[in-house]
Amino acid sequence: MKLSYRCESCKKDNTVKTKAANRHGLLMELGKNEINKRCLHCGHFTKKHINRLYADDNYTYVIIGFVLSAVIRYLLWDLGWVSTLTGAIPLYFWIEMKKKSSAFNRTMVK
Repeated sequence: MKLSYRCESCKKDNTVKTKAANRHGLLMELGKNEINKRCLHCGHFTKKHINRLYADDNYTYVIIGFVLSAVIRYLLWDLGWVSTLTGAIPLYFWIEMKKKSSAFNRTMVK
């Protein structure tokens, strides 16, 4: 999950790096309700409230799940096991990513 906001002048998305799982955790991490960032594309200084941030999907974990699934499938092929469980690994990563981003977007702070 990556947190994004849209620049007001160039209308492009910028990301914010954080370890917080929800807006309340982000508030505790930052210590204030607003985030002050400079746009990476145009250089415009923006001041955004935490509720204006939204969670986007980060597909790197799904790609890691596909690679892990391919490795496990290769190892189990010699044993005679070609299981659908190895195909469920990237699906699990995708479902967890969707749950986390949906939970972040649902909560708001005052």
